[in-house]
Amino acid sequence: MIRSTAALLGAGLVVTSIVLMANGNSRGSTPGIAGATTAPPSTPPPSPPSAPPSAPPSAGPSPGTPAPPPPAVPPTAPAPGSTRSATAALLERVPDAIRPSCSDGDASKFPPSVVAVVACTPPGGFPVIYAQFVDGISTSGAYDRLIGNATVTHDACGPSVPLDGRQRYKVGGKTVGDLTCYGTSDGDAYLTWSSEDLNIIAEAHAPLASYGRLCAWWMTAGPLHGTGAGAAA
Repeated sequence: MIRSTAALLGAGLVVTSIVLMANGNSRGSTPGIAGATTAPPSTPPPSPPSAPPSAPPSAGPSPGTPAPPPPAVPPTAPAPGSTRSATAALLERVPDAIRPSCSDGDASKFPPSVVAVVACTPPGGFPVIYAQFVDGISTSGAYDRLIGNATVTHDACGPSVPLDGRQRYKVGGKTVGDLTCYGTSDGDAYLTWSSEDLNIIAEAHAPLASYGRLCAWWMTAGPLHGTGAGAAA
């Protein structure tokens, strides 16, 4: 009887221990997946779209830096035909007997203000050049340059006076320019004259022995001022 009671008491203690252990495990266990109501993992909000990269500022002069000078403009070329027109106008001033022998002359011995040059070698005459200038100042300067090597010793030119003279001369009774006569080291005699009203300079030369003939021929060599030949002032 006593053994039965002890057995029953032991069994009850065992059952009680099992129940207590079961309750303790239930409180400390992790909830399972089945039937769980776990919240879904939070999703971070979408980030705003990134702005497109801005273009770098264009390079330019820093403040206070002077702007670069504009590109140089090349000089304007003369209008086509302008030189030919000037040459044609100059030839109209050359006497008829000389004009057929004329061609384009060398402008390199004249300053840049020359606009046309013709060189002529008329039969029965002497080599002569005519040069047209833009204005009176240019004509005067070119004349002084052309006779720069002449030695002027007196104020007259003509077959009866020696070379190296300078004088004023007339056309149609009107004084129109200067006439200079001089000799060169190569043995030639030169006559150089200006027509101030026409802005023309002319120059002729001949062997020294023909100086008298050169002076006589010059009287009809022009340039033409209208009517009348050249005469000493």
